[in-house]
Amino acid sequence: MKRKYGAALLYMACGLLTVAAFFAKDFVLYDFHMEASDYTFRLTDQARPDAAVPDVWFDYGDGGKEVLIGVLEEIDPEDVKMYTLTADGSIAVDMEESASFQSNLLSNYVIVALPERLKDIDGDGDLERVRDFARADIGEPAFNPTPQIFAHEDIPFELVFSERKYIRVFLHNQLLTEGEVSVTSADGSSKVYPIDGRGWIDGLPIRDIREGFSAVYVSADDQTVYRMQYALEDYPLGGLHFWKAQIHLLLVCALAAIGIILIQAVRCKLSEGAPDYRIYSREQPGYYPQTPLLEKTGSRFLLIRWLCMLLGMFALTYLGKLIGQGQIGNEIAIPSFACPFNMDQIVEMPCYYLSHLPNLLLRGGEAFPMRTVRYIILFTVTLLLSFVFLGRILCGFLCPAGLLQDVMDQLRRALHIRPVTVTDRMYRILQPVKWLWIVLFLGAFFVGIDFCDICPLKVFNTAQGGFWTNLYLGGFLSVFILVGSFFIRRFWCLICPLGYLMGLFHKYNLFQLKKDCVACTECGGCYEACPMRLKNIYTERETQDIQTVDCLMCGECIGKCPETGALSLIFCGKKIYRSDRMTFLSRYQPMTGKKASDDEEREAERDEKNK
Repeated sequence: MKRKYGAALLYMACGLLTVAAFFAKDFVLYDFHMEASDYTFRLTDQARPDAAVPDVWFDYGDGGKEVLIGVLEEIDPEDVKMYTLTADGSIAVDMEESASFQSNLLSNYVIVALPERLKDIDGDGDLERVRDFARADIGEPAFNPTPQIFAHEDIPFELVFSERKYIRVFLHNQLLTEGEVSVTSADGSSKVYPIDGRGWIDGLPIRDIREGFSAVYVSADDQTVYRMQYALEDYPLGGLHFWKAQIHLLLVCALAAIGIILIQAVRCKLSEGAPDYRIYSREQPGYYPQTPLLEKTGSRFLLIRWLCMLLGMFALTYLGKLIGQGQIGNEIAIPSFACPFNMDQIVEMPCYYLSHLPNLLLRGGEAFPMRTVRYIILFTVTLLLSFVFLGRILCGFLCPAGLLQDVMDQLRRALHIRPVTVTDRMYRILQPVKWLWIVLFLGAFFVGIDFCDICPLKVFNTAQGGFWTNLYLGGFLSVFILVGSFFIRRFWCLICPLGYLMGLFHKYNLFQLKKDCVACTECGGCYEACPMRLKNIYTERETQDIQTVDCLMCGECIGKCPETGALSLIFCGKKIYRSDRMTFLSRYQPMTGKKASDDEEREAERDEKNK
């Protein structure tokens, strides 16, 4: 009867989650209010940035949601016009009137322009006709397959940002399909780039786009020089904007801490009447040594795994910004749950396009440059290669979500709080939840659900990178994932949809987990160590191939195996890590001296209290 009720409650919870996904934006955990109408615009007397070639430019305040407009001293501010889209359509106003339309903004971009002037800009003594513009793209970083062109007759030259990677050029509201532009980067250096046959600046690095740049185009008749500064909202690491981005992460952590405390209090209360409570109550929560055996963490393999996870988190969060990679790095797909709304990643995270497949296919349309076709091919090929040849070893060695869960597990161990053991029944109960996530991950977009709004991992990588993202239903689920990962090792990995897809090709992976059934004594140590609770590790008695779709290749089972050669990790046919009896025994040594006597006294006191 209890099992029937448990199954009914499980399916009810899955149904409620599915229904809630349709209304994900109605469950607001934290809102940064990044609509265009939430920004303030004002003139500034700050020095012109090195990337700003026109005599009018945009910049941003350190704290976010503040757009600064700069002009040369010789320019009359009354000549500066601001263009944007409102509920009444496209409008142009003077700077003094900018506040009047601010609450009515619809678009996430604003353009300022100066009237046509005669100016000697190349120092040859001849005056050229000059048109100066600046464009600012503001708000939450998003994937926009369709370029957002303003298309106003007063804006004859326009740079349009698309898919967070490309810049398209329009002249007189028509695509500019030939010629070249001179681009000045944030460091003041200039380089000439060609414009391809579909209007895209060919080869412009992502770093230049992220940090802001200016493009100069000379008309075919050499009569007019068009100059536009493009300013994407970007902030340095460690600044005020960066620390504000940690607010929603701290909120999630605080709610998770409250949840952990409440659950632990309930567990202690319910356990008081259990027969084993007197035994387990000796291990009181707190940070202290509590066992006469100290386990050494001397495994080189596990040390390498931790280093790989730390380096992976760093690379997928900050490295792209620090090294300023070009386009090619962002066309290589390496599957892991590091949110691509962090725009400073060194490679492409496929979770967005896998959950928004039509958007990936739209990128192959005629409107996009030829290199977008190359992007689709390279993205797909590298994704498949990662699935087939690497598989879930990326979960155990690279994924930032895996590192987060392991940190939560280590925190629980440090506080001496007993974990929740995933029994066979609990493992079976989690299977419908996993399949629900897989269905939502691959099919939500087709029924009008944005998976990003329900993704429980969106907050972590974006906040660490200093990006503002609003948290909806996924924010509440992230609290649930943190609490679950504290009590259950790799809790998210048990239901991760991307991880399951990565494990489908486990038979073809370069890394394989092998078992010597003769050497195995079925002690069960590998099963207890496995964070995915894979029972076949110790029950298999016939074949040496024990890797499954859920195996993370983390090596925990090998490290806890006391039999030499019983378990091995193979790479391209060669053993790179195997179980060893002497290594296993050498990890444990009895405590001696004052520390041991102190622990004995502490344990005696607890026994006295429990009597």
